[in-house]
Amino acid sequence: MDIILYNILVAISVVIIGYVFGSIPNGIWIGKIFFHKDPRDFGSGNPGGTNVGRLFGKKIGVLVIFLDGLKVAAPLYACWAILTFVPMRNGLPLMPTVQIKYYGDPSMYTIQWPVYFLTLVGCSFGHCWPIFSGFKGGKNVSSFMGFICFASWLLGFIPAFLYLALLKWKKMVSLAGIAISWIISLISWIWAILMLTGVIQGWVNWLPSYGPLFDYGYVYASVVTFAAAILTIRHHENIKRIKAGTERKITWMK
Repeated sequence: MDIILYNILVAISVVIIGYVFGSIPNGIWIGKIFFHKDPRDFGSGNPGGTNVGRLFGKKIGVLVIFLDGLKVAAPLYACWAILTFVPMRNGLPLMPTVQIKYYGDPSMYTIQWPVYFLTLVGCSFGHCWPIFSGFKGGKNVSSFMGFICFASWLLGFIPAFLYLALLKWKKMVSLAGIAISWIISLISWIWAILMLTGVIQGWVNWLPSYGPLFDYGYVYASVVTFAAAILTIRHHENIKRIKAGTERKITWMK
């Protein structure tokens, strides 16, 4: 099979896998099974952690946020492990590990770019338009932040603290989510440019990761920016209310 076709088919497969996982409607299933209510019928109509927390309590809201983050992390790590460790072509995995890419000979591998990051693209579509719940889903905040935190401590948890600080200041989940998604996108592109220009080299390439796992760069920055765009579009009504000064504010954070 032609190498280009391999790349295309694997990329499509990764997006589909991400979409299936992203479509898991944790808030809806928990609401229906344990509370006999569909969160889409109450409050903001959003099945995400914020609305679920308002309906069923903070602990349930936090649980949904965690599960929504986990459903992004699961396909990311699964695709990475399968593509870099399972022999599939000529007795080799389809992708080289980060160590081989930077210190070995990656030319013999079929896929030379971190295609596993495309799971975020699929998960974003799945979370917002889930196949398992009538294509009516959330707004991509928990999935976006879940991917960021599980993929990188440096590019994830540090911006997450900024998110909490902004949330504490403005008391608006929507505003904090939109703002931090673009801040993270900017940071990701700065990191990618520093890598491409050779300013960041060697082991520093792996610094954002939990060990030498993922290959950060323009692919990572591109999918993060794409997910931020979807997140922003999904908040178009919130943006209108923010401009009008009528957006709902949280009361649980002092």
